[in-house]
Amino acid sequence: MKISPLSLSVGIPLLMMIYSCSAEVAEAEFIDLTKYTLRISASKGGVVSPKASGTYYKGATITITATPDMGYEFDRWEGSDHDDLANGCWSRPGNCRTAITLYSDRDVQAFFKRKSE
Repeated sequence: MKISPLSLSVGIPLLMMIYSCSAEVAEAEFIDLTKYTLRISASKGGVVSPKASGTYYKGATITITATPDMGYEFDRWEGSDHDDLANGCWSRPGNCRTAITLYSDRDVQAFFKRKSE
């Protein structure tokens, strides 16, 4: 069986011609090259790493971590896949991780608050 690409363009499904000496009928499989934009930000009092804002293929999963500055603590995520978890994340001492799977453009923000003394 010989596979021959006909066209490839960003954002357009890949079309392939399949040649075969067999009488068997092969079904074409299309690859979805749709891309979505992820925008990540943090309120005053902390940072998000890695710096993952950018464009990703549909279905990509990105894991990010919120780390508070001294005198602050993590409060919550908005726009992540895990906003419904306690604190919206998988907590670890001193920081909080979450994941985002892209099926649309997404805005995700980490919120921090001052520690109460």
